[in-house]
Amino acid sequence: MRLKGILYFSVFLLFATSVQAQKFLDKPFTSWSRENAMDVITASPWAKIYQNMSASASADMREAARSQSDNRLSGQERGRSERSGGTAPVIARLHSATPIRQALVRLNQLASGYDKMDTQQKVAFDEKAKGLLECAICQSHYVVTMTQAPNTSGQSVEEAIFQGMTFEQMKGNIWIEDEQGRKRELVQFIAPQKRGDSAVFFFPRKDDSGQVLFSESSKEVNVVFNNNFLVTSNRFSSLVPRRYEFMVSKMKFGDTAAF
Repeated sequence: MRLKGILYFSVFLLFATSVQAQKFLDKPFTSWSRENAMDVITASPWAKIYQNMSASASADMREAARSQSDNRLSGQERGRSERSGGTAPVIARLHSATPIRQALVRLNQLASGYDKMDTQQKVAFDEKAKGLLECAICQSHYVVTMTQAPNTSGQSVEEAIFQGMTFEQMKGNIWIEDEQGRKRELVQFIAPQKRGDSAVFFFPRKDDSGQVLFSESSKEVNVVFNNNFLVTSNRFSSLVPRRYEFMVSKMKFGDTAAF
């Protein structure tokens, strides 16, 4: 899939470059370049990437030791061992924030040749993209996605992050909270079906009194995992941090912060 390939390549660049002020956000998303859109979904205030470097180093050392000590490995097996690069990075995105969805639509536009379409073709394309762009459930829920990319050696992952997990297994083990510890519990979870897919988490915007969790006065948006969830018996525990932290002061989109 072309978009997936672009995403993987962009992820590798993140480890060598710093994110500059994204002035293009002030412009209509239909004018964004591919680089602009990729910046939003991989290296923006609404997208945080994590890679467990200690786990990667341990895995690399194990693979190196295995390769050096086992001279009976076939050429094919040795090649597979040497290509291991440890754990793969996982990107958490605030999907309910408008810039993320606009960037995804823009990437689809560019992949489909949208800028060269006639008016009728653009209208048809826009109609199909409306669901993603408007995201009806985002009006009542904070939506977070997590996507696992290949490791830094370019080796593909075997499965998507939290693939095969159920809502019952995730409930109580992930939540969102502000800097004061006020939080929203998980109310819906969509597990990825195959590698390259995203895990999707839904948290209600309002509490029983009708108050939203995050506002202009908030300082942080935190996606938090239960410590009891991050144990060795959980095969995904080394792939995610205790928390992903998003700074509200950097999440300005137009005149307001986007969640």
